[in-house]
Formats: sequence, structure tokens, C-alpha cells
Amino acid sequence: MSLPVDPSVCVVIPARDAAGTLGAQLAALSMQRGAPPFRVIVVDNGSVDDTAAIASGFDSPTMPVAVVHEAVAGINHARNAGVRTASEIVLLCDADDEVSEGWVETLVTALVPGTWVAGPLDFRRLNSERTRALWGGRDQSPMSGPVQFRDSGNGSNCGFFREMWTEIGEFDPSVVGHGDESEFFARAWAGGYQLQWAPSAVVNYRQRSSARAMLRRRFRQGRSQVRIATRPEWPEGAPIPSLSGALRSVLGGARMILMAAVGRRAEWPGAAAIALNLGRLWQLCCTRIGHSRSAPRTRRRPTG
Repeated sequence: MSLPVDPSVCVVIPARDAAGTLGAQLAALSMQRGAPPFRVIVVDNGSVDDTAAIASGFDSPTMPVAVVHEAVAGINHARNAGVRTASEIVLLCDADDEVSEGWVETLVTALVPGTWVAGPLDFRRLNSERTRALWGGRDQSPMSGPVQFRDSGNGSNCGFFREMWTEIGEFDPSVVGHGDESEFFARAWAGGYQLQWAPSAVVNYRQRSSARAMLRRRFRQGRSQVRIATRPEWPEGAPIPSLSGALRSVLGGARMILMAAVGRRAEWPGAAAIALNLGRLWQLCCTRIGHSRSAPRTRRRPTG
């Protein structure tokens, strides 16, 4: 198959020290079925291993691979660097996952003007039963709705027209941690774009295998949710975590652990809920303290 000089479809892969997994992802992309011509842009985000060499040395007669270097660490810095060199249609995936064989074709077909597209994450192929249990034991990530501002898809399995990225603004590099793509897609909702689910566009997702990593990630996820939702530009009508809601969820997580212990079941879903909502509580308290310190003080008038 002869490729156009600049295919309209570009797959952008942010990669930092991904030498152990990037080759498998590139191989999965090279075996796509029914896909239109596309090229791959691997963004080397300051790696100290062979990430760039693996990308530049990947040989595929039907899938050109280019390497872009972004020295400033951060996945949104890397995403923006890749999208800047992309063409009309941008598909995002991660260097440590593996796309299914119809991924490119399914996302491109589902994408129409005024939308962005996203597919499910499948946890079965790349994770052990124990690792899946740590993260709740689901086979795939849920796809419901889509509900405005609640659903955005995942940055490791999505696609959009580059024009949308130009219109609503780049991925915000100041948003770090879990949900770094959520703020971008909240602006897409606010700008009149709609999410289009593509259930067959599956990405085999690699979960972290340690309990400590899971709990740390859930805690950071909770903090990130509050940081994003309390930004001045957060769209009106989008949900904002509350202290009372986080406290109720912490108690709910403790109840889940107690019931799991009584029934001799795994207590990880309860522990994950507690970690997530402790992160929310922590950031909500920090936000309130910050607001109170920055608010101008007013002198009370004497009474009587």
C-alpha cells in the first residue's frame, strides 16, 4: 500500500522511559485492519532509556513512525508537542498499552464534525487477576451516557479533529495527575462538542500491579478532581466535589471494608474509595485554607 506524503490521520503516543512496552504498542498499531493510511508520532518526553531509539528504529512498510522530542516533563506537554505536528485527525494512545486490531478504523469512522470519540479500556489481557482485583476487578471501563461534563473518555483511547484542539485550546500542562485530560474535554463540552462512544475501539490497558501504587494513584486522582473543578474557568454546570460528599464516601468505603472482612472477600474496592475521597478531602481543605488566606479582611464595626 502506498501512503500519501502526509496522511490525514495521526496517532500520537506520549512516551517517557517506555522502552519495555513501546515496541509492543507499535507492533499492535502496525497490524491494524481496515484502517485508513495513518502515521505515528512518538513524543519522547525526556526519556533516559532507549524509548527514542525503539521508535525511530521501528520498521513498518505501511506505518511511518516519527519521533518528536519534548524535554519538559508532563504528559500534557507531550500530547501538545505531538498534536502540533499532526494533521487533520488525532488519535491518542499510551506507550504502555496495546490497541486492538480495529482500533484506528473504528475511531476514525465514529468521528464526525462537532464530536470527539473514545473507546473502552480492557483490563484482562495485560493484567493478572490479582492486579485487576486491586483496581476493582472490572473487565472493561464503563461507557454510559454520554453525560455532559461527567463522561469524557480516557486520554489513552480517544480521537478528535485537530481543529477542536486549536479552537478550545491545548491540553493544559498545569493539570497533572490522574484526569489530566478531563479538563481538556470539559472545555470541549463547554464549547459545544459532544462525546461519541466507539465500543469496538478497545485498548488493552496496563494497570499498576502494586497496592501501594493503586492507593497513591486513587489519592492523587481525588486531589486532581478537586483542583480541576475549583479552577475559575471550570464550566458552569460541571460537577464539583463537596466536603460532605467526600466524607460520606469515606464512610461508605470503611463500610465496604468491614463487610468484605466479614465475608472474607477482597477489601480493595473499599480501600480505593477511601483513598480517592481522602484525596478529595485533602485538596478541598487546602483550597478553602488558600481562599481564606487570600480573601481581604474586613474590620467589624463595633455594636452597641
